[in-house]
Amino acid sequence: MTRVLQRIERLLAIIQKETYQIMRDPSALLVAFVLPVIMLFIFGYALSLDVERVKIGVVMEDRAPISRKLWDFLNASRYFDATFYDSRAQAEAALVNATKRAALIVPNDFSKRIERGETPEVQLLLDGCEPNMALIIENYVRGVFQKYLSALQAETQTVNVNALNATQIQSRLRFNVAQITRNSLIPGSIALVLAMIGTLLTAMIVAREWERGTMEATLSTSIGLFEMVLGKLLPYFALGIVTSLLCLGIARFVMGTPIEGSLCAYLASTSAFLFVTTSQGLLISSVCRNQTRASQVALLVSFLPNFILSGVLFEISAMPEALQILTYFFPARYYVVCIQTVCMAGDLWTLLANQIQYIMLIGVVSFVATLVATPKRLI
Repeated sequence: MTRVLQRIERLLAIIQKETYQIMRDPSALLVAFVLPVIMLFIFGYALSLDVERVKIGVVMEDRAPISRKLWDFLNASRYFDATFYDSRAQAEAALVNATKRAALIVPNDFSKRIERGETPEVQLLLDGCEPNMALIIENYVRGVFQKYLSALQAETQTVNVNALNATQIQSRLRFNVAQITRNSLIPGSIALVLAMIGTLLTAMIVAREWERGTMEATLSTSIGLFEMVLGKLLPYFALGIVTSLLCLGIARFVMGTPIEGSLCAYLASTSAFLFVTTSQGLLISSVCRNQTRASQVALLVSFLPNFILSGVLFEISAMPEALQILTYFFPARYYVVCIQTVCMAGDLWTLLANQIQYIMLIGVVSFVATLVATPKRLI
């Protein structure tokens, strides 16, 4: 009986010791309490296959009341965020610049063809960079169009019913005309690979230097803080560039992904993205100074958000408004647009420059934060 009590006493002592160790380890508390809550909110609200408030442009070349009623139906639908354009050129430019996902064009003879009993046609231009999304948008437009036709038949007795029933929506894809989903997923996958290489690898390796004391040895020299941080950043930046070229080669020559743009455009956007991810990796390592903590924080604040909130798999417009605002703080949102544009549309420098400037802004903030977080002297 005494031996049993002694074993129980030793067991309780071990339990107490491990409990104290867990309570004193911030990384354990982070994994146990913070990470599950954040992941649950992200997965619960961001991972949605429902699509609402799709940005669509509408060109009403025919301004007759019958045609304008279609605009009213589109504008009232919760599935669309419709914008009126005066010309087809404006709508196509918005589609090319990725500000709209589709463009509906009502021709100038729409109402006249109905009155003559002929079959009218409406053209729908779709961004084919994401084939599944294009199909969903097309089905939504057709659904709203059917409601419009039904309401028109019920309210207007003078309209030729047969002509209305025969009305067709002619869909045409811009970019990725073959509708191969892989062509849109592979560019997005490259962004995730570079996020992992840039942030996670940099954070873990540099944090190991803090653990082993080699970082203190570097700080004890006459090297300046800016020189040290930049010197730490550039090798991982170069490694990321080599990795990006490897990924691009595999995508093009092994998987058959089309590359419509130039290598210059690809490297320009990739360099900006790697500047951000490596800066964030250095920042995490300077704050954590421990490999385990650095890897956990890198996954939590960089890799997972860039994966979920970049728009690679899940439509950003379908997320709650708070999460949509949050996506603007993660560089993958902009880089995915850049790399998909380079692969499937070409060198649209106006669009690329607009996205790159946002990436560089995040990068400068991350780099300055790294300089602030890195100690200037040994304590």
